[in-house]
Amino acid sequence: MVVNRRALKRAKGRVTADLCDFLTFPDAADGISDGRDGPFRVRVREFLVRHARLPPPSSILSPSAVASPHLIPWRITFRVGDLEDAVVELNVVEEDVLPSKSIYCDHCRIVDLLDRCVACKYEMGGEDLEVWPYERLEDSTHWLHGVVHANGYGHLLRVNGREGGSKYLTGCDIMGFWDRICKMLHVRKVSVLDVSKKHGMEYRLLHAVTAGHPWYGDWGYRFGAGSFSLTAVAYQKAVETLSNIQLSIFFSHSRTPRTPLQNVIALYRSIADYPLDTLRDLFRYVTRLLHEAHERTKTEHPPRRKLAKASSSVLDSWTNEDVERADNAMVKVLRAVGGSKWVTWRALRGATVRAINSPTLLEHCLKGLGGKATDDGLVVAVRCNAETSAVEYRLEAASNQTTTTRCFPRPSADQLLQDLKFLYDALLNPATMQSYKPQATQKSARSSASNLLDCKQFIKHYDETASNWLPFSQFVLQIWCHVELIDHPKDYTAPPPELLILPITATIADLKQQATRAFQETYLIFRRFQAEQLISDRGDVSDSALVRHILGSTKIAKIRGSCVGDEQRLGQFRMERGLENWIVDCDCGAKDDDGERMMACDTCGVWQHTRCAGISDHDEAPAKFVCKKCICLRKYKGRGSGQMKSNTIGGRCKDETEPSRTRRFGSLTTVR
Repeated sequence: MVVNRRALKRAKGRVTADLCDFLTFPDAADGISDGRDGPFRVRVREFLVRHARLPPPSSILSPSAVASPHLIPWRITFRVGDLEDAVVELNVVEEDVLPSKSIYCDHCRIVDLLDRCVACKYEMGGEDLEVWPYERLEDSTHWLHGVVHANGYGHLLRVNGREGGSKYLTGCDIMGFWDRICKMLHVRKVSVLDVSKKHGMEYRLLHAVTAGHPWYGDWGYRFGAGSFSLTAVAYQKAVETLSNIQLSIFFSHSRTPRTPLQNVIALYRSIADYPLDTLRDLFRYVTRLLHEAHERTKTEHPPRRKLAKASSSVLDSWTNEDVERADNAMVKVLRAVGGSKWVTWRALRGATVRAINSPTLLEHCLKGLGGKATDDGLVVAVRCNAETSAVEYRLEAASNQTTTTRCFPRPSADQLLQDLKFLYDALLNPATMQSYKPQATQKSARSSASNLLDCKQFIKHYDETASNWLPFSQFVLQIWCHVELIDHPKDYTAPPPELLILPITATIADLKQQATRAFQETYLIFRRFQAEQLISDRGDVSDSALVRHILGSTKIAKIRGSCVGDEQRLGQFRMERGLENWIVDCDCGAKDDDGERMMACDTCGVWQHTRCAGISDHDEAPAKFVCKKCICLRKYKGRGSGQMKSNTIGGRCKDETEPSRTRRFGSLTTVR
């Protein structure tokens, strides 16, 4: 699936009101849910017949189309809300995998979908259909690109929102559409490789700290597979360790000048309307301010100022006379400074802390000091100094309010973004993280941040709610059908069950027929599959027996069958990962390909990560490489006697020696 804007010259004649709304599709008004049931392979065909249209004959007869007869393109046009002339197009390409140049799925290879049989594909996206389905599948400018196999297992490959060039749609709009359409089509599992960046920062790291999960987690995506043998437990531990680091450790009790990092942290702790105690509190608050600043820019209406949450409790503890006395003490300090000099929050607080004798009351009054008027016509002005990251105060005439504000200040959007990047580099990015004490905490933070960056594969299990796909009906049977091959090849793994919808009067013969058709349509390995026997506790069951009488209340059936005369296909297409039989045994504990760069030992042929072998990701792999185990064997067996047969070519990386497994879609950078 790919989504992008459609050339408006083709949409001018259309009445956009007749189009479905991208922001809400599918909803009840679109008539999708009424009477629509069944698994993905059924739902997607019904969806295309109901909403999609084929391209014009001119494009079907084009040279690129003739050269790719296994691709069937469909397109659907949507309006975007009530915006005039805002039209986007969804393009769906149905692919017959057998004649395709790419039979196997590289994305299934590195997530928890490795052992599925090769299935047909539906690629969904958007571009001009005269050329797109045949020549531009690898284009990185699509707003949305996803692949779903006929068995309902899929991969979200790309989401490009505003920062990716979308004029009308945000990343949240696009993800909302993708999630709704996956639910409507009864997709079973979807994986995503999260290498997204936001303002140049690794967003999976930043969002994990602020929200406890990646951005995709807002739509139910959870940890799927970690690189370097990282587990879900290790991921969650890294999130909690990094997020809960106390900000107090960055402030010493010495009187040495503050560092830039301390100044920035102190700025946001001073202007926040609730306590900022941890890294999560800090980054969550800064990102919230940045979001509000962008919203303010879009609406061009400043938001109403919110009072500090502590205001009511402070006023309950202190009288109006106490607040007035504190305000007068701070104004007295500003008068003593005089002139046009600004006084920082820290200096004003230090000068009045003894007179006020209550840190809580002092913090409250500092936040409300801006705009206070004196008896002689002066007003307290307050500003946020972007150069020093400090809140500053001074007294000035009431008429001189052009460059300052009477309200408590908020940093500008530019300053917020600059501070966010600074804090990210100083506190989150393991490559640029500043040193601080205690060293054990800093070491733990760096390790946790690295682990979060090494967790890129996330999965949403739509099939966890599969029982809610279909409402109960007394007129149909909903059967999850498992198949078992009579003569299956070595290392064969059975495919996941397929959902069959049968009438209440269906017989065992009908069940076999539907099972045969379902698995033939879904998997290449089963193109010649024939269901022969229902595996039942009752032994052999007559084909004329009713399914409901044999299965009773259970919704699971096991069918035994064979693929006649198709032994070669059984071996070739039994798994999406392909026929390659590599051995991974890395020091980190990895036993299979996880998508990270690897190289093979020239002696034993075993693959391991280049990083684990001490080679930086930015450096090229050596021309020759011998692993530690083989080096040790050579020392014990002596030169020449310990040589083992080489299974690889010159220590080169896996992506270099096996080009057939290079990712088809290149870099999957997601930009919002």
